[in-house]
Amino acid sequence: DCGFMMAFQPLARDIAKVPVFMSSMVQCPMVSVAFDKYDQILILTANSGTLLPQKDVLLNHCGFDVDEDRFIIRGCQDVPGFDAVARGDKVDVEKVTPGMVKMVTGILTEQPSVRAILLECTELPPYSDALRKEFGLPVFDAITCADFFISARKDNPRFGLNAWQLDWDGTADEYTFGQNLSEGERGKLLCKK
Repeated sequence: DCGFMMAFQPLARDIAKVPVFMSSMVQCPMVSVAFDKYDQILILTANSGTLLPQKDVLLNHCGFDVDEDRFIIRGCQDVPGFDAVARGDKVDVEKVTPGMVKMVTGILTEQPSVRAILLECTELPPYSDALRKEFGLPVFDAITCADFFISARKDNPRFGLNAWQLDWDGTADEYTFGQNLSEGERGKLLCKK
């Protein structure tokens, strides 16, 4: 539930047999090449004080050089009601949404070259539509990232070969923790349950 999982991206992609993303920040290279090199991308995080020290590591794991002028990182820690995230409490999305829009309004006034917004924190997607509506900018988050990867494996009903996938029967396969690991890998587990 944290975009900081990006620090584990190299390990996860080395082990996984399917595409893997550990943070919405894996979208940074795609978003950055979609705009002019002078356009800026606003990255919103729960708390800028915790993301800024890790920014280079996180973005470099995405496979491109970090341009200080290109990516503007701002934290949402001062948005009224959003402090619930730091406390581990449920966030009142209706209460927080106006403050989120107000904060981004101020940032865009100071930084008129912002052409896209990327929400790093997995607590931020509930505000994506409000930001899209208010500013007319593309907003990328953990949901757009998941949709991108899922769409690469799904039947595209608009053209090409159709109806080649079976509908899901609604039954989940049974899974036992570690069943996909070798004996040696299971022996290295820190958590055995």
